[in-house]
Amino acid sequence: MQLRPRSLTAALLITAAGAAPALASEELLQNICSSCHTAEESGLSRISGQRKTPEGWMMTIVRMQQAHGLDISSEDRRAIVQHLSDSQGLAPSEAAPFRYALEKDPNAQESFDEPFASMCARCHTGARGLLQNRTPEEWTLHMDFHVGHFPTIEYQALGRDREWYQIARTEISSYLAEQNPLETAAWTDWQASDKQPVAGDWVVITDLPGIGEAYGRLTVTGDTSPYQISGEFVTADGTTHPASGQMNLYTGYEWRANLDIGGTAYRQVLALSEDGNALQGRQFDRSNDALGAPLTAARAGANSVILGTVPSAVPAGEAQVQVVGTGLDSLASSHGDATANSYGAALSLAAEGNGVVTFSAGGTEGQIAHYTSVDSLRVEPEFTIARVGGGSDAGPPPVPAYFNAIGMWNGPDGTPGTEDDVRIGRVEAQWTVANAHDHAAHMKDTEFAGGMQANGIFLPAMAGPNPDRPFSANNAGELKVQAKAMGQQAEAMLIVTVQRFIDPPIR
Repeated sequence: MQLRPRSLTAALLITAAGAAPALASEELLQNICSSCHTAEESGLSRISGQRKTPEGWMMTIVRMQQAHGLDISSEDRRAIVQHLSDSQGLAPSEAAPFRYALEKDPNAQESFDEPFASMCARCHTGARGLLQNRTPEEWTLHMDFHVGHFPTIEYQALGRDREWYQIARTEISSYLAEQNPLETAAWTDWQASDKQPVAGDWVVITDLPGIGEAYGRLTVTGDTSPYQISGEFVTADGTTHPASGQMNLYTGYEWRANLDIGGTAYRQVLALSEDGNALQGRQFDRSNDALGAPLTAARAGANSVILGTVPSAVPAGEAQVQVVGTGLDSLASSHGDATANSYGAALSLAAEGNGVVTFSAGGTEGQIAHYTSVDSLRVEPEFTIARVGGGSDAGPPPVPAYFNAIGMWNGPDGTPGTEDDVRIGRVEAQWTVANAHDHAAHMKDTEFAGGMQANGIFLPAMAGPNPDRPFSANNAGELKVQAKAMGQQAEAMLIVTVQRFIDPPIR
């Protein structure tokens, strides 16, 4: 049985209602795992030779349940993930290059050298392979594991054209043993470092897809996982969305939270900075992780920090802008008056504008575009995918795509698309889709693949054969997503493809 990815993700956080969290300890690990794993000088066999992220350890334990009949409660499973992540996790610098996979960034694009790209990243993200560290022996056994669990791997594309198993056991295992060894200076230093407390008040800035740019304040209480979170998010129009939920902190910095924000379930995958004063990562809709956005936060009461503004840009005219940050009691600007508040400071802009308004406090500086016109538009992301879904078989749900229109000024050279262009920020736009090429027009992709909503979200069509299309084809397609605003137009490429039937926590 394949567990649904949402259940796996939630298991990193939730314990049974009313149950006391199980003790995260080596003793619990021995009690649960020693029936199959033998004791060695370094610890339990196989387990002691690996380091992984919380998601990586969760996937391993669930595989033990599915493939080997491990009987374990959800409370004990969460506790073991906590223990292994704390004692055999990744240092912040080891996880940093591949956080896009943990954060489920739908727009991340990978590029790896051969043979790793063809040997490993053809079946899953390269990040999944590099978000773990092992001994040389464990990397070799990992190659054996692939053939044992996926015996057709040698006969798939990019497998049958080479001696896959031989290359895996020699070139790939040795490469990974050198690239990601079990023992590293980064991990030794991180284990020895003092871990910073996470409890307290945090000022945050993000985007709630379909709702808009938002700022807020979250309060974390508790002494250990699971911590409690309460607070609110506020959009540019002043609407408040209450927030509450739980958070686990793994490895001293890996923040994993499930929050209810205004009635919608969100997931946060964030990293706590080594000084304990900043958070950075991604927040997304738990029912559809493609709908999410970056989130940054600063510990309230820390040194002066400016995270950004909500809105990120404003049309010329009198306007009220929230400068999001902390320590902004002395915020000053030559173009308006500022008043400190619990989210940073409210900045009142005068009517005049087309230009960049700067403001500063405590040695930190920020800016916002106050515009009467834009010279060009940019659609972000420039390329992404969506997936058809649902249908009569009630398979995986559709995966939408989220776009924003960004206003630009040409800069000193007066030419769009050059390095001196000035990014204004998000602007309101009208959205349409067009066929990407002649074949897409022949297949009538704009009629069948899905459509844009006014809020920049593309909703794909249902999955399954469509008798109204040539050859009863699926509702896949290739589209141009077009934005129009203030007399300008821009477009991005969107591939609407088929369902993803296997969706683990690390893809």
